[in-house]
Amino acid sequence: MRRTALWLVGGLATLGLAGASYSAQAADNDIVIGFAIAQSGWMTQYDGPDSKGALLAIDDINAKGGVLGRKLRAVFADTKSDQTEGAKAGQSVLAQGAQFMVVSCDYDMGAGAATVGNDAKIPTFSLCASDAKMGVQGIGPYAFSMNDSSVTIGATMGHWAATKKGWKKAYVLHDDTIEYSKGICSGFKSYFQKDGGTIVGDDVFKQDDASIASQITRLKDVTAKTPVDFIEICSYGGGDVSAVKQIRAAGIMTPITNPDSMDGDDWTKAIPNLNDHYATVQASLFGDDPRPFVNEYFKRLEKVTGQKPTSSLALAGYSVIEAFALAINRAGVTDGDKVLAELNKFKDEPLAVGPTSYTADLHISLTRPYTIVGIKDGKGYFVDIVGLPDPPPMQLIFKGQ
Repeated sequence: MRRTALWLVGGLATLGLAGASYSAQAADNDIVIGFAIAQSGWMTQYDGPDSKGALLAIDDINAKGGVLGRKLRAVFADTKSDQTEGAKAGQSVLAQGAQFMVVSCDYDMGAGAATVGNDAKIPTFSLCASDAKMGVQGIGPYAFSMNDSSVTIGATMGHWAATKKGWKKAYVLHDDTIEYSKGICSGFKSYFQKDGGTIVGDDVFKQDDASIASQITRLKDVTAKTPVDFIEICSYGGGDVSAVKQIRAAGIMTPITNPDSMDGDDWTKAIPNLNDHYATVQASLFGDDPRPFVNEYFKRLEKVTGQKPTSSLALAGYSVIEAFALAINRAGVTDGDKVLAELNKFKDEPLAVGPTSYTADLHISLTRPYTIVGIKDGKGYFVDIVGLPDPPPMQLIFKGQ
């Protein structure tokens, strides 16, 4: 990690965001990276922090002379947080000259644009999709994700809860709206039970449910008969916030665990004085991460953008550009197939997000350590860093596909 740390914190001068300060002087030989991501709608809460991190990386690399002596330049198209707009956005950035593509932070939301990139035979990264289908198996050989598998994220929480907290009885609330939350629950259950835990209840709700009163009633019925150490919620966004709020409003103070979609603590404004909430994330945003370069990076990102980062996924966005730059430099050209070949050779590359490996058959990380952050009195804080003792099996990652 030392090389990345030096790159991130070496020289904290405020840099203008790529595209804002540079595009007017763009030369014909720029290396163009197309961002077919959400710039409006609900998905911006995930694509926004990542893309800001990516733009900062572009500025950093350009300040050091670019890649192969050429500047990186970002072009954009808005998916509008609509799955049907993804392919259009992908085609739009291709029309703007994109040689490489970046797509949304979710398989369902990014697949349309990623398919366009794959069909054009250009390496394409999702900012942080956690479904392993964002790769060879679901899109094609040119598609990658900079995130860990959602199965890994869920498994890490299950492993931490059972082995570090000593919690042995869990109640699961599963939002089955998208593949992300399905993978979270799959990994969580597998590793929690593997480590000696028991699922004492398992219920389903939907992202857009205005009320989960019936689910809370069933939860109370179970807890009246069987002690529950914690509640795992496999969800994301507004639906997850609503579920946490309703559980606490019902007087249930049992610890709650969540995936990385519930990063940061801005969302806790809707739940004053929230306590005993834990999430698996990439890093602590709260200035207390044990890795100094992480704290410096988030300070720098806030200074450059004028906004406090709301998700540690901004590290993944930075790393997408690091990965492109590293593979292009090693290939010596921008040819898509040659850059792809270099990406497929990645082995524990020390990117900002952590050690990153890819093979020709697997384009998502399975084993990066994850950070556990907690919420106390509505404020976030660092809790732990934990890794899995072994990677999830391929059958679990791809759900038997």
